[in-house]
Amino acid sequence: HGQTTSDQISTSMWVGTCAERSLFPRRSPYSRRVNKRIAVGSVVAFVLASLGAVPTAEAGTVTATVIGWIDGDTVDTTEGRIRLIGVNAPERHTCGYSNAKKLSKRLAPKGSTITLTDPTSVRDTDDYGRLLKYVGIGSVDVGLKLIKAGSQAKYDSTDGHDKHPKQKRYRKQDIKHRDYCANHDLKSYAPVSSTKCPKKARIKGNRGSSGWIYHLPGQEYYKVTGPEECFASEDGAKKHGYRAALI
Repeated sequence: HGQTTSDQISTSMWVGTCAERSLFPRRSPYSRRVNKRIAVGSVVAFVLASLGAVPTAEAGTVTATVIGWIDGDTVDTTEGRIRLIGVNAPERHTCGYSNAKKLSKRLAPKGSTITLTDPTSVRDTDDYGRLLKYVGIGSVDVGLKLIKAGSQAKYDSTDGHDKHPKQKRYRKQDIKHRDYCANHDLKSYAPVSSTKCPKKARIKGNRGSSGWIYHLPGQEYYKVTGPEECFASEDGAKKHGYRAALI
């Protein structure tokens, strides 16, 4: 393109990727499974095999009663505090917080019976002690409903966390549906120089060795990133195949 392309900034982006991994511990709901989980799983598998039992797809599913929702993606239950897997609802005092929480309360109100499913690919708890589960009520997947309404698909193997079985479906729906209060401009704009985007579309889309990544103004590597495309909204960047930078 006659610009600083992904090949030209690959070293910088590699350094950025390493910096993300080493300088910023993941204080998010997700991280790699611990060895204890693997060991316990092996023992269980051995015992089941010895007994001639075959675990079903629902082996990791229990029921619980809703005590109350903390926000759209966190709920207190008779089984403990649950953080929904693969979805990020708006935080308190941010755009969409009330809508997301109201939706979760409507889908699974206080006193209702929900199912909690624990995929083996995701660790049991997050860094704050919350249990990581899919939450369902009847045939309804609460996490998927939240994403379709405007919450984000997040915290999976595409952004450096544990892979979960529903992440492909969640990501697909995230691209199809607008985030809460997001800019609805989904178009791609041409850069105005090798390192700058137009004022109306300041999000940089870069195709580097680490994948197609979009960078927001203010992020650490934003200024040195050479964009192939520019966007006015994160939804636009995601629609064109880019994922968010980790820092």
